[in-house]
Amino acid sequence: MSKQPWTKEKMNKWIRERGRGTGKDYVPWTKISDFPSMGRATRIFGVKIPRIYHLQSDNQLRCFLIFEWCDAVVDIRESFPLLDVMEVVGDKDDLRFDKFSDKETGFPLVLTTSFLLTIRNAEGKETFVARSVKNASELKRSLTFEKLEIERRYWQTKGVDWKVITDKQIPKQFAKNVMWVRETLLDDGIDAKQKAEQAALLHNDLVRYPELKLNDVLNAFDHREGVSQGTGLYLFRYLIAKKLIRVDMNQSVQVTRKIRDVLR
Repeated sequence: MSKQPWTKEKMNKWIRERGRGTGKDYVPWTKISDFPSMGRATRIFGVKIPRIYHLQSDNQLRCFLIFEWCDAVVDIRESFPLLDVMEVVGDKDDLRFDKFSDKETGFPLVLTTSFLLTIRNAEGKETFVARSVKNASELKRSLTFEKLEIERRYWQTKGVDWKVITDKQIPKQFAKNVMWVRETLLDDGIDAKQKAEQAALLHNDLVRYPELKLNDVLNAFDHREGVSQGTGLYLFRYLIAKKLIRVDMNQSVQVTRKIRDVLR
């Protein structure tokens, strides 16, 4: 339920302000301050596209991190509104749109899809992909099925690939690893050129000493370069984030292992 009653006037105001644009100019239909969340709501600054993303649950956050990591994904629009759903969906006689209205005013709510992604293939062609994120337990509720069926018909009519993602399908360790490395790409007060140069030096060490333990090489790097303790680990994360080295993102990184066993 919204903090304020949902009315036609409020909807028209939101239509002027939200749910439009692409890239850094997109404003999600739902912001975390508008509605209570089923989980921990998060505002996170994008690495690929520099804007604040509003994510309504831990599952949405994990999906966002995985989408952002994927090179083929060039735009992520969260809480995408289906403003033209009544015009687009032709076969709607058996759909219970009446269930989705403000309890106080009775005015119809605007339905949304968790994510609308823009995907670019190897040939440079762009297509859209829609994904709805739900807890598996929510699928037991008839109201959830009603909403998902509306979404399914909407995107099917639009010719857009649409699927539901549940918490049981999300690779949680992968998302955790993305979160662990991505912050090194954000503004941290370190000169970007200096960071890249130091990372290149560490990369040389990783290639040169594959039989040594990762933490030993990172500690030796800190001592040799005269930098604060932990800098080597930070740059290691940076190298992963820039995809200059590869690790198994589905496993936690064990710094006590040999480098050759960590890198892929």
